[in-house]
Order: sequence, then structure tokens, then C-alpha cells
Amino acid sequence: MDRKKIIGVPERIEKKICVQLRIDRDELRDELLKRTTYIAVPLQGTGQDTEEYYDRLLLTADEDIWVGDRLQEAGDRVCEVLAGYLTGDGCTFDEQGHCCMTLLLPCATVPGTADRIARIIKEIFVLYVLTHWFDDRLPEKAQYIALQYDEAIDLLKARLNRRSRPIVRPVRHL
Repeated sequence: MDRKKIIGVPERIEKKICVQLRIDRDELRDELLKRTTYIAVPLQGTGQDTEEYYDRLLLTADEDIWVGDRLQEAGDRVCEVLAGYLTGDGCTFDEQGHCCMTLLLPCATVPGTADRIARIIKEIFVLYVLTHWFDDRLPEKAQYIALQYDEAIDLLKARLNRRSRPIVRPVRHL
């Protein structure tokens, strides 16, 4: 049997897996609200008054445009990492602000990679926005989140390079 006729591709060309990702803006917003709620130490001493006061930092609806801009920037950062795998228009945002992208992954990719990549990309979006949001409010926390963001980018790169079999490159012998 001829392999070229069975699968429709030449022997040396590796097939690709097409993965379409759509990152929901509302889901990201809910995650941001969870992570920006901050309860501080009571403002009054323990013996002064029975009622305790707390500071709360919340990402408000007024900051929705600001969040949209940061999500666009995060999308640009993710596209830089995914450049070799993106197809079509790359990382685009629709009318509702949802991020849409199509990736072409090699068949030798480890099973379950697409789900892990989607989860990591969502985390990168959230961490990027949080880094800038906490920058003015809690600089120490912003630095910690920036380190988490860098680690998430490195994890995305590592996940994209995992293969179930080694990469084979054609060699022309002279």
C-alpha cells in the first residue's frame, strides 16, 4: 500500500492538529474580581471599638475600558509566544471583547496539550491585568504577580515544545 494515497499527504510532511480557542471575557472578568478582592488588617485597634473596618480593593465596572485595553496588550504578548503556531488573523478580539485564535499544533504533541494551553493562556491574561492593576495599589503584590506572569509565559513555551516523539528534520547528504 502506498502511504501517500491513504492519508493524502507526502511521507515527510507531518500532519497538524487545528485547535480553536475562544477566551470568554466574562470568565476573565469574574476571575479578576475574585483576585482583586483584598481584605486588609482592621484599621482600628482591637480594644477601641467592637466594629471592625476593612479595606476592600475591587475591580469596578468603571475600569472596564481599562481592563479591555490591558486584555488587548496581554493578547499581543501571547501572540508573540504563539507566533509560530497561529494561523489566519492570529489573536483577534470580536465585538464582545472575546479573544479568538486558531493554533496549528503538530500531531506529535502530547495528548491533552490543547486544554492545558488554553488554561495557561487564560492565566496569562489574568496575571497581566493584575500586574498592572496592583502596580499602584500594592507594589509588592504587583512584583509577585509579575513573577508569576513570567513563569506562565515560560510554561506556555515549554508546553508548546513537548512532543510524544522527537522532531525529525530532513537531512540532505552530499
